[in-house]
Amino acid sequence: MFRFKIWPAALCFYLNVIIFSKADNFTYDSNPTVALLQKYIQINTTTYNDLGPAVKFWKNLAAEEGLKLKKYVYVKGMPVLVIKWPGSDPTLSSIMLNSHMDVVPAALEDGWIIPPFSGQISDGKIYGRGSQDMKSVSIQYYEALKRIKEKNITLLRNVYMTLMPDEEVGTVAGMQKFLQSKEFKAMNVGFELDEGGAVNLPVLPVLYQDKAVWQIIVECRGTAGHGSSFQPTNSTAVGKCYNVATNMFQYRDEQYQIFLSSPANDSSLYTSVNLNILSGGSANNVVPNLVRLTYDIRLNTRVKESDFQQQLENLIYSAGDNITITYISRNPQSPATIANSSNPYWTAISDAAKDMGIPVLPAIPSGSTDARHVRLAGVPALGLSPQINTPALLHAVNEYLGVNTFLNGINFYEKAIYNLANIPAGQASTNPSVYLTDTTN
Repeated sequence: MFRFKIWPAALCFYLNVIIFSKADNFTYDSNPTVALLQKYIQINTTTYNDLGPAVKFWKNLAAEEGLKLKKYVYVKGMPVLVIKWPGSDPTLSSIMLNSHMDVVPAALEDGWIIPPFSGQISDGKIYGRGSQDMKSVSIQYYEALKRIKEKNITLLRNVYMTLMPDEEVGTVAGMQKFLQSKEFKAMNVGFELDEGGAVNLPVLPVLYQDKAVWQIIVECRGTAGHGSSFQPTNSTAVGKCYNVATNMFQYRDEQYQIFLSSPANDSSLYTSVNLNILSGGSANNVVPNLVRLTYDIRLNTRVKESDFQQQLENLIYSAGDNITITYISRNPQSPATIANSSNPYWTAISDAAKDMGIPVLPAIPSGSTDARHVRLAGVPALGLSPQINTPALLHAVNEYLGVNTFLNGINFYEKAIYNLANIPAGQASTNPSVYLTDTTN
């Protein structure tokens, strides 16, 4: 999710941006591009579902443009898809347009007013899981490239569409494996474009860094017994977990104060901590000997990982004996992509936005995307989704995207992809890592 204030610099663009999202008078049902997004939403790609129908969907779309889809499987059931749109000079570094096929779970009983995998249109909005995150972006990439081809425009650089299988659960089987592969190396990627998020303001957030994701399970073991027994609190599993939770909430409150004073477009200054699962016990008359706490932590981008790990473990281990920590994920902090005119890829994006009358806002989100792994591989990456003046409904019930916002986003991507893929050889370094910078102390 993103939280932004309307900055004065953005207000001068307000009328132009309203035009960008203004409704057109035509029947959506007759629009083949809208129908394509509907069809994609109707494929239930909830993480760990069978992605075979999605693979077939993209294979057919590639074939319609005379292109071949390549499928790489590094972990069973988790296909990585690549569609190459050839450029005129394959010796130059390429552009990678990344998206993910998987979506988070959705069920009618959660409160959806429209079935989450229907792609139904109501009141000018297309509803469904993935309408914002991020099936719309995948279709927008494809339609923008298709338009460029139909106009007989030959791009200078190779452009690759990549579709990942497991971004929503940490991308261990998808992006992380792909970046280590010979297939990725052969692509000679100079820049990656990834997802951003909707924002209910007349600005386009462009993400130049992601926060590192750490997730841990804390197990507290203590004296078990009959439900009527009365052991010292600090000797019980529940008591020890209470101490852990107290320490972690104290740290969380400190970070929350930093959050409150942070710029609206910069989540890098604080470490978020959330206790998302609390489990333990087997019967209502038995004192449990084991209680588990599961935390999701997103690191301040300026903190050294070794320093934070020591601080974290001190908070937890000081809560008592027989306490253990298991790291579900402990991603290293990624560098930041330079977000100014010294980076030709940034200029290509900001120029496309300027042409559309949209103010660009450099931002660091509270969450994380596949782009963090790409930057760690030495490739600059920026994240954006052209979903301005749109309530942020990523992972939410009744996720939707305005149909005109979706269609106008294709116009933006057409300009952005053209700019990115036509950066002359002399204007972009052959060493893409020069557009990355370390932000840790």
